[in-house]
Amino acid sequence: MYYTITLNPAIDMLTKVENFELGKLNRTGESDYVVGGKGINISLLLKNIGKESKALGFIAGFTGYFIKDELKKLGIESDFVETKGFTRINIKLTTDTETEINSQSSKVSAENIKEFFGTLEGLNGEDTVFLSGNIIPGMESDDFVKIAEKVKQKGAKLVVDSNKDMVINTLKCKPFIVKPNEFELGEMFETKLNSIEDIKKYARKLQEMGAQNVLVSRGSKGAILFTSNGDVLGANIAKGKVVSTIAAGDSMLAMFVAKYDETKDYKLSLQYASAAGGATSFSAGVGKKELIDELLVQIKVDKCDL
Repeated sequence: MYYTITLNPAIDMLTKVENFELGKLNRTGESDYVVGGKGINISLLLKNIGKESKALGFIAGFTGYFIKDELKKLGIESDFVETKGFTRINIKLTTDTETEINSQSSKVSAENIKEFFGTLEGLNGEDTVFLSGNIIPGMESDDFVKIAEKVKQKGAKLVVDSNKDMVINTLKCKPFIVKPNEFELGEMFETKLNSIEDIKKYARKLQEMGAQNVLVSRGSKGAILFTSNGDVLGANIAKGKVVSTIAAGDSMLAMFVAKYDETKDYKLSLQYASAAGGATSFSAGVGKKELIDELLVQIKVDKCDL
């Protein structure tokens, strides 16, 4: 069973404004409201490719109920801890560029956190847990690490995609894969990456610290996978009209893990992962299986001699 953890979920409002002017009244076109947060995005992608998952985390207020109801409509099981206050709404504004305005959810209590850890008690060695995104107000960074430790203790497979400190601090739990983008990888080691050699150097450091596999997304330059068996694989991206890059990295990670679980083939898994990232970029929301399959022929995966 796949479990996705979104400690700080959101409703994403995707909207466009033509000829945007700062400080003036601007009118949007029709807006799309989609449930968001990295773990939820992963559950959505898994559902689109026919994989079941259970979404865990915290929700609050009418916005939280919207998230729960939308997932139920899509056939995605959830076991959220309900808290006081409201779940956040984020604005994804497209003008001649893409701007994100992320708000803050209400604070969770110590009792809420204790209840959340209770939702992990049923994990076992047949499960995979995606621990994604950032902590919610009221949680400490140590709580994030404790979640990773709990997953490891239960024998489940751990997948981590978060900010630099929380990724670094969970490496002792030997996650199956971590997925920084190129900028985040440099940020983890307080440096700027200027070459493929730099990416290799610091991706290998993550592996030395405990990560089994490292997938580095590079935007328009594609992605590079550093595998547990020492191979380095590179993939391009598909061509198409970008609607929004939100959740593209989450889609890539979800597809990689799901396809690897099916095939144990790193090369094929990376090909599907890149296609999934493209499908989401070309969609309002998370990409559908049909579009992923259509884009697959554009993706080439090669072994890199680094």
